[in-house]
Amino acid sequence: MGRDLEQIVTALKQSASVAILSHVRPEGDTLGSALGCHLVLQSMGKEVATFNPDPVPKNLRALPGAAEVIRADQLPRPFDCYLAVDATDPKRVGGLLNGVPPGSLVINIDHHISNTQFGTYNWVDPEAAATGEMIYHLIEAMGIPLSREVATNLYVAILTDTGSFHYANTTPRTLRIAATLIEAGAVPHEVAELLFDQREAEELRLLGTLLTRMQLSPDGAVAWIEVTRDLLERARVGRDALEDLITYPRSVKGVKVALLFSEVGGQGVRISLRSKGKVDVAAVAKVFQGGGHKNAAGCTVMGSLPEVRERILGEVRRVFTRIGDERADGHGSGASPRFASWSTRSSAKT
Repeated sequence: MGRDLEQIVTALKQSASVAILSHVRPEGDTLGSALGCHLVLQSMGKEVATFNPDPVPKNLRALPGAAEVIRADQLPRPFDCYLAVDATDPKRVGGLLNGVPPGSLVINIDHHISNTQFGTYNWVDPEAAATGEMIYHLIEAMGIPLSREVATNLYVAILTDTGSFHYANTTPRTLRIAATLIEAGAVPHEVAELLFDQREAEELRLLGTLLTRMQLSPDGAVAWIEVTRDLLERARVGRDALEDLITYPRSVKGVKVALLFSEVGGQGVRISLRSKGKVDVAAVAKVFQGGGHKNAAGCTVMGSLPEVRERILGEVRRVFTRIGDERADGHGSGASPRFASWSTRSSAKT
């Protein structure tokens, strides 16, 4: 933190108008962080507007302040300050930073190690479990009391990026912050119901279909599910229904890497990756111009689903091979070389 945080606090206090930018395909961390900032800056008398190129997902529309998020591909006018949260680079906020006047004040707050430091002021903390954790410290440094609405947004940010405190990025600091947010008014069971208990019956039927088609590598180390455009259309659900589906293949005993392949427009495939332990799926996503964290990442790859699947699974296999090689050299993480033994063209079992 230190000087980076101090500079950001000063810059925000001196700015009369602030545009808050969250990343494309918004999820809990980027929206919770953006809305937490929105409400706090608004309470300080600032002129604030929050933008995103994509719509707010269905399960996040009830977040405090979510109705004020403006869907836009470009900003309508100049602002004193542009605050980007949870975005690794300018492309992650779509075209929202395009056309910003030269020399503009851009604040970049993020917890991804792959962040490109694109701001005037950059505060990047890869040790933070979520950007929401960092926004908590920002608000604390600004001396603004936590309202129930702000606490709820930040709790959602942290809860979602830790997989409900399930992932390895959950730390004592994470839990202490979460406890403080609960003390400030966030209600865990209400948040859990909002995020996880609002599925339509059609979404569960789609889940049933996908689980019967789940595939495993021969050694059981990798599991994946595939969603075609045709299947999604026949299920009569939106893409929101795909949120969190990857948790199911990840939960299979023995699985170290889980993937969700979903066809998108323009002959492309969106891939979500999750891993357990020391397997770095961000390294896989980076090969395909994606990004994320060690245990949670994503990318979009052009090509047919079968072609993309082979390319992605081939890279996953190479990650396992490197883990095995490191162990053989005496410098490894403890992962077994057997994870490299399967071929992406092997017959998968369902």
